[in-house]
Amino acid sequence: LLLYLSACLLNYYHVQCMVVSRYAHTTVQSSVWNQLPITKEAAFEVDLPSSAFISNFSINKRTEQHGKWEREIEKFRVAVSVPPGSHVSFSLTYEELLSRKLGRYELTLGLQPGQPVQNLSVDVRITEQSGLRFVKALPLRTSRLLSNTEGDEVPPSTQIKQSSHCAHVHYNPSLQQQKSLSPKGLNADFIVQYDVEVRDLIGDIQIFLISYRIGSKMLSLPHRRTMDTLFITLHLAMSTILGDLREGDFFNIITFSHRVQIWKKGRTVQASRQNIRDAKEFIRKISADGWTDINAALLAAAQFVNVRPSSSRSTRSPHRVPLIIFLTDGEATIGVTAGETILRNAQEALGSASLFGLAFGDDADYPLLRRLALENRGVSRMVYEDADAALQFKGFYDEVASPLLSDIQLSYLGQQAFEITRSFFPNYFQGSELVVVGQLKPAAKQLKVALTANDSKQKLKFEKEVTIPKEEGGNGPAGCSLRCAGVMEGAGSFVHRLWAYFTIKELLLAKLNSSDPLIQRLLVEKATNLSLRYNFVTPVTSLVVVKPDVDDTPKPTSPAPEPFDLKARAALICSWLLDYFCRVMPSQGLSRIHKPPLLVSMCGVSA
Repeated sequence: LLLYLSACLLNYYHVQCMVVSRYAHTTVQSSVWNQLPITKEAAFEVDLPSSAFISNFSINKRTEQHGKWEREIEKFRVAVSVPPGSHVSFSLTYEELLSRKLGRYELTLGLQPGQPVQNLSVDVRITEQSGLRFVKALPLRTSRLLSNTEGDEVPPSTQIKQSSHCAHVHYNPSLQQQKSLSPKGLNADFIVQYDVEVRDLIGDIQIFLISYRIGSKMLSLPHRRTMDTLFITLHLAMSTILGDLREGDFFNIITFSHRVQIWKKGRTVQASRQNIRDAKEFIRKISADGWTDINAALLAAAQFVNVRPSSSRSTRSPHRVPLIIFLTDGEATIGVTAGETILRNAQEALGSASLFGLAFGDDADYPLLRRLALENRGVSRMVYEDADAALQFKGFYDEVASPLLSDIQLSYLGQQAFEITRSFFPNYFQGSELVVVGQLKPAAKQLKVALTANDSKQKLKFEKEVTIPKEEGGNGPAGCSLRCAGVMEGAGSFVHRLWAYFTIKELLLAKLNSSDPLIQRLLVEKATNLSLRYNFVTPVTSLVVVKPDVDDTPKPTSPAPEPFDLKARAALICSWLLDYFCRVMPSQGLSRIHKPPLLVSMCGVSA
């Protein structure tokens, strides 16, 4: 009884997600009712993927919004004062492009109703023109810490229906099932994994133009790795990674603090059993120090990955891809410490080598590592200081452990395509995907696509000519005859939004990679215009609450009961006073709470 009277009652909690060709459109809706005789606060929380853009939010009461970053997610929170007997409903929509890692796509939906709910449901509908290879739901994830085990047990009350191109995943847990996880209700991630069929080596081309390049195990590209590490917590991960090296790999290990220590000076070594045993022993003896000479470490790594073929130290064939996995837990504190100088020195020294930056913990200079990776054919990642740090490191390594192609160039011939996103990729790894999005000229009837790349033996070239179908109604890209049940109207325009989403991402990366203020300003202006045009909340736009000039007098759906004792009466008076200050004092600059109902618009902000 005390628990029931302490909070508003949640009437329903619904999550609906539509995935069309990897592009996910998710809406979270809930409604609360204050059945108490006093004003109560109701909170609406949604965990957003870090790559998602909010595209709509609606609510019919005054709010205070809060946003903060947690591990790999952005937490969106809204707090509302609900008068006695009133109902308040929330609706949040966000969009994201699912990325392919280790041969699968993963959709993560955070469920945080805050209490057991009689009417709770999750509906995921997937439409893939190239065909579905498999669809599965994972056990509910109650912790974001990684583990070595992944169960196969589907959450109770989960139903999966799959055809060749369509799938529907429905989750509808009972009150008892929710309470069995926690008496406070669900606080978990509902995860759906799937993969698509690959029938064409050049990839999946969908009109209005979007190209997906997915790899298989047909190609194998030997490569060399140079790794550095300082942390005892990652000894196990390094030992595991060393055990995964193939005999065709060449590697070396560099550690750095106030000085640089190279395991095998002057050369990389083949991944033989003896060399792996010696490397593990070297790793076991590593200890951390308090200084960080990032510049010296990068220059030391460059001597192994950027050597001339005629050099006696060259132990790799011309087709091996040189990779550096660079891990640090701090900022540059000794030697060269200026970021721009480190970036310039690294780019000059590394040449065609790819650098992958891992920032360990909050003290690491992640902005610098991100720029280092962007400017040197790689990517960056945060490694969080949690119990699963070694698994995070190992998981990232698995993603880049098997390069299949290098220097991949996708070209659209005949000048039929324009507004093309990035079409050159330095590396392509097994189980991943390369995405290019663009627009076609209205009169285009044919599209010729060319792909060039290097594999382990030779330079490859593929060409494909695509007939552009006429625009048709229905769900899916033009020319797609799929009619998946339950797919929302307007799904055919998904690729327009995908183009905007992807272009904004590319513009923001380009801005990050530029040091010219004028170029940065132009990139931000273009990203802002696209964000406003497609109604995206991005790093260059804001979510703004607009107060219409309407009467906000509460209209209870049921009469509020009279106070039943002195404590309840005192609480009611306090709530009235609080409500008075929330309404009257904003004019005096003490609050920013707005009157209901709310409309949402967006505006650009300076970068």
